[in-house]
Amino acid sequence: MTKSVSIIQINDTHANLFEHGDVRYSHSGFTVEKVGGYARIMTKINEYKARYTEEVLIFDNGDTLHGTYEAIETKGEVMVPYLKMLGVDAMTFHWDAAYTIPHLKSFEQKLGYPILAANVYDEDTNDLIFPATAIFEVYDLTVGVIGLASNIIRSNMPEPFWRGAIFTDGIEEAKKHAARLKDHGVDVVLLLSHLGYPQDIELLKQVPGIDLCLSGHTHNRIRTPQKINDALIIQSGALASSIGFIRLTLDKGKVSEVEHEYVLLDETVEEDDKMKEALAADPTLKKHAAFLAEVVGETKLDLHRGSSFYGTMDYFLLDAMRDVTGAAIAFSNGWRYGGAIEKGVLTRRDLYQIVPMNPVLQMVELTGNQIWKLLEDNLESTFSTSPFKQMGGYIKRNAGLKVYFKLENPYGQRIQQIFVGENELTPDEIYDVVFVTEQAVPKDVGSNRRELSIRAIEAMERYLEKTAYDRDDFESYIPV
Repeated sequence: MTKSVSIIQINDTHANLFEHGDVRYSHSGFTVEKVGGYARIMTKINEYKARYTEEVLIFDNGDTLHGTYEAIETKGEVMVPYLKMLGVDAMTFHWDAAYTIPHLKSFEQKLGYPILAANVYDEDTNDLIFPATAIFEVYDLTVGVIGLASNIIRSNMPEPFWRGAIFTDGIEEAKKHAARLKDHGVDVVLLLSHLGYPQDIELLKQVPGIDLCLSGHTHNRIRTPQKINDALIIQSGALASSIGFIRLTLDKGKVSEVEHEYVLLDETVEEDDKMKEALAADPTLKKHAAFLAEVVGETKLDLHRGSSFYGTMDYFLLDAMRDVTGAAIAFSNGWRYGGAIEKGVLTRRDLYQIVPMNPVLQMVELTGNQIWKLLEDNLESTFSTSPFKQMGGYIKRNAGLKVYFKLENPYGQRIQQIFVGENELTPDEIYDVVFVTEQAVPKDVGSNRRELSIRAIEAMERYLEKTAYDRDDFESYIPV
């Protein structure tokens, strides 16, 4: 007798409740299309539930409670009613810890479903902070779920994200819990992970007993499930622009049939009326609507973060930072969220889409040697051939530098030459650098570090008061 379970994956939505711009890939390069939003996710969930009555489970890989102005203003609270409407069964996390681990822990009761993290421990007691696993019944079939939160939170994120907690790569925990769940008699062992696609593949090579991995964090658009040993793995894009659906049919305890859909939430997917009405009536969203809708300028370019090597969205931020400070060099982190903004009129919401935390601008003095090492370290943490040495995000964004590098070289030997403007970087020269967040320039790097009295949004608004944004040089990093 065969048994089936249908699973919907939502990952890395970054609190994008509404339709928004996102990058699509085309024969002519990056294009921007209006897609996504929770009302479209709701429509697809309803469709699958109608088609596969009582056998649908919904899992969220995290990066859910952070990424928009309203989410940050409410410390994620604005998301609660809409996640409950979707009917999520469990989640794990990454940026969701931005408001502190205890705050995130409090969300379990508000959401009504578990936040799973088998690899996150109390620093003092070594006890698990979140449940490691959960078991779900679908007809006479049982699904055991292991949750793994992002393992880089303590090593790569600001202290509020991780204070009081320690994180592991989850490999040993996954081994233990997969074996335990199998011994318990579950039919399907599912890994709900925010480690990242390369990391999850490496884990599946080492951990037996997992049937399906729902992977998050790295925003891969996987259109065909991949098989690693005996496990299937999918990842379903990001930014509430797409979701994944996978249906497993079991015969005599083994997966005998797999149906999969990567679902682009474009205009062909109607928005659910009930979700639209709830969003329109939300007092928190109403409170900030006029402020965010105000027109602040114009861009002559589509703004996006489509490439590991550059993002026009980041160039705009960095050029504004250089403009207000006079610094020759600017750095920001290689964030992957933000979607894309079509060229034309810019609203304040668009600016918060670029950098929703609105961090303060900082200055630091760096020697040429320090800049070189900072970039070598970042190339390794982005492109390391060892998955668990990758720290997430794209390459560090810069304006003012030309970095020629050989990606295939080993750590510490990739950069060939760096130019600052028209001049070659001088090892012992001191350079004034403007940056935002410790992810761009770690706090132990450089000297004369100081905060300015201006934040990122104000810098961009002041830039736009002078001129529309435009740029024709996108080669800060040049592979050779």
